[in-house]
Amino acid sequence: MKSEKLNKRVTIQKAVTTKTSKGVVVYEYPTAIENVPANIESYGAYIVNGQAEKVSELEYRITIRYRKGLKLHDRIIYQGRIFEQILPARDLNEKYKFLQLTCREKIRGD
Repeated sequence: MKSEKLNKRVTIQKAVTTKTSKGVVVYEYPTAIENVPANIESYGAYIVNGQAEKVSELEYRITIRYRKGLKLHDRIIYQGRIFEQILPARDLNEKYKFLQLTCREKIRGD
């Protein structure tokens, strides 16, 4: 990966966990933390039929410059779209230059 391929700006939102009165862990995203350059490429699409709705899920690989402390439940925002990580971030080539995030975007349909 070359730096010039990071041609989009995304926002990283750090997850903050809270517990409900029943002990269920809930992830909240109170603030945007960082705007970083990224490369976004799609590689998969799925349609899931639930009881009352149809949800399309698109999978993406998002590459950003290496940064420490990125957690699995942190999410990426790009032009109002929300990308949730589905796998831990991967250090490309193990050189501490780029991270590849495997993310899913859910699109609710009628």
